Amino acid sequence: MRFARLPRGAAALVALALLPAAPAAAHWEYTRWGMSEAQVATAGRGAVRPLPAGERRPVPAARMEYRATAEFRAATLALTVAFAFDGRTGGLVCVSATGGAGQGAALRARLERAFGAPQERATDPSTGTTVLGWTRPDEIDLQIAANGAVTMLHCARGV
Repeated sequence: MRFARLPRGAAALVALALLPAAPAAAHWEYTRWGMSEAQVATAGRGAVRPLPAGERRPVPAARMEYRATAEFRAATLALTVAFAFDGRTGGLVCVSATGGAGQGAALRARLERAFGAPQERATDPSTGTTVLGWTRPDEIDLQIAANGAVTMLHCARGV
């Protein structure tokens, strides 16, 4: 049996096509890491509002500050989101979100579609809280309470 010889470069394309699909590019929804506050506001199409100086939340240990917030809605998912910016560069480095009872399954499914299965899983037996963690392509911590309420911290790698 003879095999046809592939043109130069075609073998590499075939090999790439056979690789498993990688998770979607890192970042959170409509934002990209490193965006300025103005860019995040523009990307949010009116949903993002800057926080007044008295409502900003510095995180000195991480050299960042939460400076903007938004209400995020997608299908049945409803979250209150906060955006943290690097104290040196001013670029977006973390997004945190909270959602009420029943939001856990929707947020988990959305994260798994975007980033694959979590690399870390645990359940607190005393509270029933499920803790899920992703370490690639970003650092994501998701806590789902027994009633389905959620808290998420999604940061660029290395933050």
